[in-house]
Amino acid sequence: MLEEFLRRQEIYATKKILFLFLLVYLVFPLYLLPKILPEGRPLDLHLYYTPTQADTLIASYGVENRLAYIKGLITIDMVYPLFYSLFLSLLLTFFIARCYAKHHKMQYVRVLPFFIMLLDIIENICIILMLLEFPSAIESLALVSGLMTLLKWLLIAIIFVILCYAVIHFYLHRSDIEASNNNAF
Repeated sequence: MLEEFLRRQEIYATKKILFLFLLVYLVFPLYLLPKILPEGRPLDLHLYYTPTQADTLIASYGVENRLAYIKGLITIDMVYPLFYSLFLSLLLTFFIARCYAKHHKMQYVRVLPFFIMLLDIIENICIILMLLEFPSAIESLALVSGLMTLLKWLLIAIIFVILCYAVIHFYLHRSDIEASNNNAF
């Protein structure tokens, strides 16, 4: 099943599709997300937060901002993780599938963005629940949310390091890769 998924990714990891994903991706941070995020700094853009910090931040949003934040988290911010995970995965696929043999362990790195998606969605659900329960503070929920946020950002950093490595590897060995692709036919 995983092998089939990776194979299908290779079909869609083209320059044209990646460019379209990039254009649509830019709509999220430049247009959609600013409309849904509360004034001040939203919880999910922090690297980590304690339950006390989460409660203080949520209190600072005010009623209208909290309601708008909930609406945004339920709508746009549930779609965004799926979209950027697909984009990152296809971007990784574009370089990794061309640089490494089919069964090389680097091929499996291409699914890591979907773990970010899972962490981000769990984080969003926790934040929604904290916003709905305010002014009651649920410490365990804030702890889980803070941990999901931290893990999400760590995994994003790891993926960007891997992506940079894959891009450099691709361009350093481009002539070898093109030669092996030509010999495959």
